[in-house]
Amino acid sequence: MKANVTVDEFGRLVLPKPVREAIGVVGRTSVVVEVVDNAARITAPEPVRRAVARKRGRLVFAGPLPADWDSGEAVLRMRERRLRR
Repeated sequence: MKANVTVDEFGRLVLPKPVREAIGVVGRTSVVVEVVDNAARITAPEPVRRAVARKRGRLVFAGPLPADWDSGEAVLRMRERRLRR
């Protein structure tokens, strides 16, 4: 894939959407830029599986739970924190 981009007066460039999608860059992702044989190589980091996901518009924990997890205790602690505000 090839794309022509313009560098602005501050030295910034915008990666076109097809390029970002091809290398897996979304949002404010940091990328690695290295010069190889007088050419710039842009590499996206390996995607990190996040423990939080959005389901039906709400953030929910999607990672593994600890073996000693007690959901009732967690709800009580959350309620106490809300009441202290």
